[in-house]
Amino acid sequence: MTKKLLLLVISTFIYTYAFSQDLTSSPSDCIQDFTFNSKTVSGDNPRVNDIIISWDFSQTTNSENLELTLQVQPLNSCWMGVEGTLRSEIKTIKIANFSDNLIGNQELLYNDLNCKCLKWKAIIIDTNTNCQVKTEWQFISFL
Repeated sequence: MTKKLLLLVISTFIYTYAFSQDLTSSPSDCIQDFTFNSKTVSGDNPRVNDIIISWDFSQTTNSENLELTLQVQPLNSCWMGVEGTLRSEIKTIKIANFSDNLIGNQELLYNDLNCKCLKWKAIIIDTNTNCQVKTEWQFISFL
C-alpha cells in the first residue's frame, strides 16, 4: 500500500512539472528579451489538467507599445504533436492591458476547448514600428 501511494505521488509530481516548455526570443526577432513558458497544472477536473501559458517581457525595451495575442489550435491525433489533425477553429486570445502586465499568464481549461491536446503560438506587435513577431507553434497536452 505504501509503495503504491509513493509511486502515485512521484508520478503526479513528474507529470505536473515535467511537461513544461520554455520559449525565448530569437536573435533575428525585431522584438527581443522575452520568454514564454507553458506547463500543465492540476485543475478542478480530476481526469485532465489545465494548461498555463506564462510570459515575461520585463526585460524588453519599448514594452509600452507592445500588444500580445495568443492563438490556440485544438487538435486531434495528439500522438502527432503539432502535426495533429485540427479539431476546431483557432481560438484567439488578445491579452488586455498587456503593457500593465508584462509578466503574466493565461490559463487554458479543458472544458473551454474540448480537446485533449493543442498547439499554441504568440503574436507580438510593436504598434510604433509595426514590427510583428510570431513564435513557432508549441504543442502541449491536457493529459
